[in-house]
Amino acid sequence: MKLGYVATLLLLAGCAGHSNSPIISADKVILGANILTQDPNLPTANALAIKDGKILLVGSDTQVQPLIGDDTVVLTLNGQTVLPGLIDSHIHSIEGALALLACNLNDQAMDLKTLGEHIQTCASQYPGDWLEVLNLPSVGLALNKQKLDQLLPDRPLFIISTDGHTGWANSLALKRAGITADTQAPHDGRIVKDTQQQPTGMLVDGATALVSRHLPKPDLSYKIQAMQAALAGFYQHGITSFLEANSNADSVALFCALKQQHQLQAKVNLALGSKGSSDDEEFARLHKLRNQAESCGLMADTIKLYADGVMEYPTQSAALHAPYLNASEHGDNWRGKLYIPPTDLDAFVQRAQAEGFSLHIHAIGDAAISESLDAFAKARAVEDSPVVRFSITHLQLISPEDITRFSELNVLASMQLLWAQPDEYSVDALAPYLGEHRHNQIYPAASLLKAGASIAGGSDWNVSDYNPFAAMAVAISRQNLQEPARPSLNSQEALPLSALLEAYTRHSAELMGIAAHSGQLKSGMDADIVILDRQLTDTSDPQTVADTKVSMTLIDGKVVYDAGTQMASGQDH
Repeated sequence: MKLGYVATLLLLAGCAGHSNSPIISADKVILGANILTQDPNLPTANALAIKDGKILLVGSDTQVQPLIGDDTVVLTLNGQTVLPGLIDSHIHSIEGALALLACNLNDQAMDLKTLGEHIQTCASQYPGDWLEVLNLPSVGLALNKQKLDQLLPDRPLFIISTDGHTGWANSLALKRAGITADTQAPHDGRIVKDTQQQPTGMLVDGATALVSRHLPKPDLSYKIQAMQAALAGFYQHGITSFLEANSNADSVALFCALKQQHQLQAKVNLALGSKGSSDDEEFARLHKLRNQAESCGLMADTIKLYADGVMEYPTQSAALHAPYLNASEHGDNWRGKLYIPPTDLDAFVQRAQAEGFSLHIHAIGDAAISESLDAFAKARAVEDSPVVRFSITHLQLISPEDITRFSELNVLASMQLLWAQPDEYSVDALAPYLGEHRHNQIYPAASLLKAGASIAGGSDWNVSDYNPFAAMAVAISRQNLQEPARPSLNSQEALPLSALLEAYTRHSAELMGIAAHSGQLKSGMDADIVILDRQLTDTSDPQTVADTKVSMTLIDGKVVYDAGTQMASGQDH
């Protein structure tokens, strides 16, 4: 619906305000709400009207009442908060969906005996050639092929860590994958070897693909079934749009099938994964995938790159300016690794920009973040280039001198702030290896906000929970509500709830490239709306935020999730 048409509708509705039968009546109306519109020109309101999947009017109950006709569906609230649909700026929905139907350890810390019991159970529940086990915590449990051989000696076994950056293979899996002492790791990964230069079974980042590419692949119908369950969960938690990180040809085929079968209501941008080669063959592949996605009504105008890995021990593949501490197995000067050399990244970013692609870069260590910002700065300096979006995701450790560059270069900061709680990942597997000074700087959300950066909210599911309110509760407190005895994690970097709501709406819409029609509740925007079970304000305590439930989710004015709220019809309501 064009804005001019909206204005005409409003004019007709206003003229009909003195009549019992409005010339223009809304399809749906919400009254009595605490609407946080995310529109700077009208931050709060009490009521809104929906027509043909768009927001018709946002204002007071009195202003909206004249738009109620005989067939208008009306919901009268008691001050509960209403938000624009929440947007996840970085998620792996396909991997997460498939994990729901797989042998999934759900990030449970366990000893070797307990792990063996889970593996035996999964071996009986998931028959077949290989056994793939997902979401084992990468901290606190040392594994190698000998230990895995004891747990499952007669079947290829491959275990993937919760963060997806580490894998462990038993001897049969290594043999099937052809990994020997002579196997060379890819540039973006590491094959961990013992003192005899034999593979231990532990694989890091890109090296995990040496095994995973041999795993049986689920067919399309199975993936559709898995995605249906995942999407239902998203809607239940108010997520109406998301950036699907690291997409490939299979991702495009799956989302096109969902779209064609009318099983995808959410707005999706498929961020196409790339190794960062700027040659013609790679860009031909990217353009082909983009065109295929667009042909079935999807967005795929963004490229996802990996600048480095992860920082936690024992993986320690994130790229740092100064060496890790207490990491003797890597050598005294171990700083992680840049997965794309700076000159190559510069060339790739500039070509992507010239060809109209936006960039979304995984960067966790301060050296990788500096490299990414340097590449963006050089691209921004190219005259007469297309206007594209630049974003960096994860942002665990940022050099203080780089904080202001996000605003200066218009680089969106996609943060997964559920990770900013004190736990075994953020403290036990980091503090001894970073030292106090660097550890006191991790997840610098408030520093970025103060410097004018636009922060977008994300989950990185299935690495962590996709519930936005769980992440918001951590971000406003920097506390672990499940382990209250732990001291807060860099409490000076806590954000106000208002900044988090903006991060999951307006700024994530900007990152996805849908800000022209999503992320705010105002006339002419898509009617993507979330109704909560309570009123949220900047004074809401962390537990209240964490306990928040979604009562109803609408996408384009259609209810995609309803916890039981009844919407009435007609003017009498």
